[in-house]
Amino acid sequence: MSEYLKDKKGAYLSHNWSFHKNLGIALLLLENFRVAAKSFERAAQYTSAKSFNYHLLGFYQTLNALHAADYPTAYELYRQNRRCRFPTLRLQFAIIEAYLCFLSHTGHLHIDRIFRLGKYLNETIKAQADKQGDNLNVIIAELLILLARDRGKFIDRIEAVQHYSYRYLRGGGTRRGYWIIKILCLLPKVNFHPAALERRAKSYIEKLTTHPIASGENFAIEIIPFDRLLQIILQQLQQRVA
Repeated sequence: MSEYLKDKKGAYLSHNWSFHKNLGIALLLLENFRVAAKSFERAAQYTSAKSFNYHLLGFYQTLNALHAADYPTAYELYRQNRRCRFPTLRLQFAIIEAYLCFLSHTGHLHIDRIFRLGKYLNETIKAQADKQGDNLNVIIAELLILLARDRGKFIDRIEAVQHYSYRYLRGGGTRRGYWIIKILCLLPKVNFHPAALERRAKSYIEKLTTHPIASGENFAIEIIPFDRLLQIILQQLQQRVA
């Protein structure tokens, strides 16, 4: 063991990176965001800048800030990592950018970039084939942008999304994703009225509220926790009604 601990360039670094990264994820799930951020920072000490592990930590740090509703910090972390050279992580940051753009539309964040939906869909085209993974994020982010910008196009997109949710999201591992999609699909039926949506989607809203993200689920799908995302959507709808 003593020789292992002296191996500062090998297994020791990998062990400490994994330990603090996994601890940070556990703390994130427990909503102890401040301590989670510190754990991710400690993990970063055991990796090198521009490496895959470094930018993977950047993703988890950004996710932690978004779950903590610290949107300016999330945006800064996104800016630091968005141009990494690893395709799988660039995809995640492209999805995060769409969520950040939605937050800017709702007044929760000011960003200095123009978000182009067509470019986003081209960047995420491979993920759209992953029917039960990243594709869920791609679809939700697209719907959020359309909801904020063009309700006509939002309505046009809903039919395909309804078919997708029925076919691919009925398993237990995607239950929260299924519920938020069902809520979004109800929006045209209630003419985008927040009070009517709350009445019509009551059962799904209660499920989102009473069933938090489970440790066995892919928590990274929820760039913004779906129950909090729903509250932001309802606030935006209320502003338009007023």
